Amino acid sequence: MIFLGCDGGSTKTELLVADAAGRCLAHRIFPGCNYAFLGRDGFARHMQACVAGVLEDAHMAPSQVTAAMFGLPVYGEVPGTEEEIPQILCALLPGCPQVLIENDAVAGWGGSLGGQPGIHVVAGTGSIAYGQDEAGHACRVGGWSLLFSDEGSCSWVGRQVITAFVKQADGRLPRTALYSLVRKAAGLRDNDLYFSQVLQIDLRQDASKLASLQRIALEAARQGDHTMQAAYRAAAGELVQMVRAVKSQLHLAGTPRVSYAGGLFHAGALVLAPFSVGVHALGCRLVQPRFSPILGAAALAARDMLDAETLERMLTRLDAALHAPA
Repeated sequence: MIFLGCDGGSTKTELLVADAAGRCLAHRIFPGCNYAFLGRDGFARHMQACVAGVLEDAHMAPSQVTAAMFGLPVYGEVPGTEEEIPQILCALLPGCPQVLIENDAVAGWGGSLGGQPGIHVVAGTGSIAYGQDEAGHACRVGGWSLLFSDEGSCSWVGRQVITAFVKQADGRLPRTALYSLVRKAAGLRDNDLYFSQVLQIDLRQDASKLASLQRIALEAARQGDHTMQAAYRAAAGELVQMVRAVKSQLHLAGTPRVSYAGGLFHAGALVLAPFSVGVHALGCRLVQPRFSPILGAAALAARDMLDAETLERMLTRLDAALHAPA
């Protein structure tokens, strides 16, 4: 049996082809696949290139895929996506017995918690929390908009960077390490107002650039910038609110597990320490993610076809393969 998993996002689209024995037949990363940004035709062309590319690497025909799972951003959030996206993806895998399509948060949950009850928080370009309880009831919170919501995400931290910089530039706030770091990153030599061009052109047109400002926040925080250290604590607080909302809408037994993924957590203790404290205060326990979202997609593609022991062995072997030295 051959399984295809896809972990899509606004920044990247990761695909994996594997067999039931846990052999990784192909693994590729492509640019982001956000339907809201690409439109129907752009999304169709992009996904055709992604699926064709990874299957070519695996030396497989589309008809050889036993089951596929696509975790995609904005699925079910933009009118028409529930009808149009399945039409597009099923046409790319003619004859495939099972093509599952869910929001990308579901793939993250499937990998991080091994498909078991609990809550999974993603804080990457955007932010979202997803959980399932023992009865299979599901709940998601967040993921509304990179520009106007997605609190606690890299984009949200990026907005805190912008707010702090412009206030420091014009004298509303004292200047910190952040001020020099932003000027350097933006290539500003003279007039700080030239940063307006970055805001109005670069950042408005490319969500990944907004999210990438989180790296400046991290560097500033590590240099002792209290403004950005506070931004990470605030981000953790926003993510805890999401966990609280999911937990309140599910019936999770005992001490629910909460796992996490996404670029924000590369900040390490700056965000994980306050996040862990907040999660514990909710009566939950923070656990490290077991597998990556791409393995979560593969797991969800395969779980109806394999028994639990075989699926666990498949995921463990794939995880080792993906982390093996190149």
